Formats: sequence, structure tokens, C-alpha cells
Amino acid sequence: MKIKINDIPKDGLELTESQGAGALDLARDDLRFVSPVDISAFISRDKDEVYARITTKGKLEITCARCLSPDRIDFKKDFDLSYDVKGKTSLDLTDDIRQEIVLECPLKPLCRQDCKGLCPVCGKNLNEGSCGHKSDSQKWSESKGNTIKEE
Repeated sequence: MKIKINDIPKDGLELTESQGAGALDLARDDLRFVSPVDISAFISRDKDEVYARITTKGKLEITCARCLSPDRIDFKKDFDLSYDVKGKTSLDLTDDIRQEIVLECPLKPLCRQDCKGLCPVCGKNLNEGSCGHKSDSQKWSESKGNTIKEE
């Protein structure tokens, strides 16, 4: 998103655009946008300072960190940027917008908050039902109750 500083009116400038993941350098293996990223910005200027209030929206395709199932999640982030523009005639917000998007994306995305993950024995997705194997926590709680036997 490029702005000519002298084009910013006193009451501010509203901009909207849609960018593909490639245009924002977001086409990566760990970050897959399946829709364009919608960017809305309100730009204002005060002497040698430019302020931007930005909203980004899109749809991400993720792989759940627990069960490895693919899923799509909505992405939205609001943030503010400020720039010292003394001596400059234009301003490019693209790299800062990209950085804010990357920082907001989950490091360990989940298909849902209560995802049960995979069985460590057979690999079955436990969200689809039990496989009959006992988890380590179940084995530990059972053995804890049976550690002292009196005869």
C-alpha cells in the first residue's frame, strides 16, 4: 500500500484494497491464505508525522497442530502504525502490514480449542472417536491408585 504524502487531506484519507498472498510476500508453506487479504486503512497526517489505522482480513488454511487435520480459519487484525515522513514524498506500508499479519498468525493453530489430537499408539484422530488405546495420562492415573498394595 503506497501513499503520496501530499495527497493526504487534512481530514484524513481512507483506502481499501485486496492483495493476494504473493503480493504481500505471504505465500509460504506455514502460512496459506486461501482468499485475498482485504486491507482497510485510515491515514492521517500531522506536520511531519503520518498515522495509519489498519484492519486486515482474510481466510487462512491451517494444519491443526494436534490432529493434523486441515482447516480454514478467519483472520482479522487491527493495528496502528506511525511514521516520521520529514523530507519524504511517499510512504510504502506494505512491509509493515506484512509483518503485522505474520505476527498475528498462530504458531500452533488448532482446528478447535478442545482438539483431542492423535492416539500416540495407532495415530487415530481422537476427535472422530476412541480407538481403545489408553493415553499416558490414563495409564498414570490408574497406576497411581494401584502403587501400594497391602496383602
